[in-house]
Amino acid sequence: MAVGTFNPAMGTAGIIVTRKKPGHFVALTEDGRIDAVLAKGGVKLADALEKRAAIDVSSPQQGKNEGGPLSPASLKNVDPYDITIAMPAEDGEPVVSDADRDAWSKFRVAYDVTLTATPFTVSGVLLLLPSQDPLSLTERGTELFLPVFSPSVSVNGVTLRDTPRDVLLVNRSHIRRVNANMRR
Repeated sequence: MAVGTFNPAMGTAGIIVTRKKPGHFVALTEDGRIDAVLAKGGVKLADALEKRAAIDVSSPQQGKNEGGPLSPASLKNVDPYDITIAMPAEDGEPVVSDADRDAWSKFRVAYDVTLTATPFTVSGVLLLLPSQDPLSLTERGTELFLPVFSPSVSVNGVTLRDTPRDVLLVNRSHIRRVNANMRR
């Protein structure tokens, strides 16, 4: 099995958003969208989610998954198991560092995937170790969240326009169906 490199930034054109606000993220749940900031500074979103404990947040706002206005919420924390998709807010830090993405692209196998995590459908590129089978992603694993590169998200047939162009995180426990093809 040949492992090819994958660089989602190559070949893209247009405006590149500079992300700089640490801990600012958006979480999509079955019930709606949560826009918040990690209350604990210096912690990356992916690391906070993988602790599998409630994440303390500040400045939370809630709204519909499809977009629209957000309103202040009385949330003090968010349970990672309730989150289906986690991603940086428009001004937030990326969920995967450039160094990790570069290392993964050299030593992992790239798959074009479509993941069904009701009510969402996520399409993009998944980088897995050569020993990993993409169809086993619905089974329990050591990582709760999977990074999907060059993502596209739709909910109830509507494509979300504010998803990051680089990467977002999908909760494995919410994945119901996987369709994957190895990239050539």
